[in-house]
Amino acid sequence: MVERGRESMQTSEGVDLSQALRRARREGLFESLREIYDSFPETECENCARCCFESPGLFFIEYLYQVDQLAREPGPRLELLVREALEELFFSWIEPDRPCLFLEDLRCTQYERRPLACRLFGLVAPADPVQAESEARLAARQEARRLKLLGIEVPEAIVQRSLASCDRVRDRNGNPARVDGDAMAARVARLDEALLPRQVVVEEFCFRSLPERVGAAMLGGEAIETMRIQLLRRAQRGEAVENLIEIIRKQVQLPPALGGKKGGR
Repeated sequence: MVERGRESMQTSEGVDLSQALRRARREGLFESLREIYDSFPETECENCARCCFESPGLFFIEYLYQVDQLAREPGPRLELLVREALEELFFSWIEPDRPCLFLEDLRCTQYERRPLACRLFGLVAPADPVQAESEARLAARQEARRLKLLGIEVPEAIVQRSLASCDRVRDRNGNPARVDGDAMAARVARLDEALLPRQVVVEEFCFRSLPERVGAAMLGGEAIETMRIQLLRRAQRGEAVENLIEIIRKQVQLPPALGGKKGGR
């Protein structure tokens, strides 16, 4: 289906992943990111995990922060996470029960490293929560209609799971917790500017999920949408998702920054 085995892997932004990691470590960008995270108020919620039905979008520096941790995972654990990332990337539109790949037993295994999108959820209230949720579901329904024209039936449960906000997050005193989401996002974006051309940061905002980024590094961004449609059609014809993922994994390797072997195959 696809074959990639280069010594260096390009990110979605066209930057060498290993070089970007080294620069982020050298310039203390991960420490700066943690300072932003630590500025959030302590909060509590009901731990229902309704907001964890898919992997959140990451700024570029947050992606590097995740990769820095993932590269330390034992081989079997890393392989499992990569497989789950690919499954989410390609099959999330037909599997309503698939959560974020870091959610286990309703607990986030990356809680201390969770990205800005997770930290802001429930702390930034939309002006009209009902309208915001309606718009989120409308966007999901429009994508479901597009996929249906391509022969792919999206379960209604996937459309209905869209969640735009949450009113159950409280500070330690039991009051609604609020932060300036735009200001927090701007602080993280400035860290991206230390690694990427400012025009790329401003125009693209460098906000993609971990499955999207891992998929682009392993498969090439241009190939993913075509592959997604092909794989969804095959899955709906009855082929097992596990078998389809295995086909992909046999033809690609992990980026060197995630423990993949250097050189071609």
